[in-house]
Amino acid sequence: MKLGTIRLNGKPQVIARVADDKGVALPFTWMEDLILAGDSGLDAAADAIARAVAGSLPVIELADADWMAPNPRPSKILGCAVNNNNLNSKAYKPMTAPMFFIKGRNALTGHNKTIDILKEHGQSIPEPEPVIVFGKVAKNVEPEEALDYVFGYTLTNDVTASGVKFSQDAIALKQTPDLVKPHHLAWRETFGPEDTYLYFIYHAKSKAADTFAAMGPWLTTKDEVKDPNKLSVRGYIDGECYTDDSTANYFFPIQRVIAEASKWFTMEPGDCIHPGTASKGTAKHPKGNVGTYLGLYDGKLTDVEVEGLGRLTNRVNLVK
Repeated sequence: MKLGTIRLNGKPQVIARVADDKGVALPFTWMEDLILAGDSGLDAAADAIARAVAGSLPVIELADADWMAPNPRPSKILGCAVNNNNLNSKAYKPMTAPMFFIKGRNALTGHNKTIDILKEHGQSIPEPEPVIVFGKVAKNVEPEEALDYVFGYTLTNDVTASGVKFSQDAIALKQTPDLVKPHHLAWRETFGPEDTYLYFIYHAKSKAADTFAAMGPWLTTKDEVKDPNKLSVRGYIDGECYTDDSTANYFFPIQRVIAEASKWFTMEPGDCIHPGTASKGTAKHPKGNVGTYLGLYDGKLTDVEVEGLGRLTNRVNLVK
């Protein structure tokens, strides 16, 4: 089953997909209300689809729909950084656990909306990936049980403004030796006893700016996804495929990502995790997503396609 949220007559409306560009309104304003309703919410959606097919409920034409993110009101959106073997192969030391950053609701935008790049963002890259959407509270779950907490999956373009990340949101502090502890240096190569630099990168402006979490259009219920660790993921810019990858290429599988997240954060119904970007390049774009700069494509379309989940389209907008 595929579910979404649009603005209908200016108000949020949860819908279910009937066929192609057709949907049917459900008795929910917000997706989290449907999620919290549990089986009765899914039953209501299935009934509405059947009635729409039979002609007893009106069908909504979606060709010009005003799409919102499938769940516009998650309490949090986590991103799992560098969780791709293509990227992690370049690490000085392999990761020992998933690394997370947080995005707020302000970063959400819907299908067919713009992704807005400020001049100050500098070089900004797309990150195509699926999204895990939680169906119930998850805290300290084991990897073997992790998928039991999933409601479904959608897809996102998890934009990264690497220009601002390294120019404004990164700093190196040279500390006195007495302040430098082993854990400060264990993850990196050092260059002699005088190398007491501590490096910090902050992700608020580079990862969580407005429109930097384009999401949707559909949220696919988990029963339709046989194995989330075997999904092909592709990214397109102006019609050209710049990355052709798979969630099988994740360094940490999705179950481990969910379990690790639930150790540090109480994941609530409707919350989202971006488990890792697609990165593997193509013949014409050998650097993949890290060599695809959105700022060169003002006004052009950028797409994310995830096997079984659909295709998300947005237009690049350089803010003047």
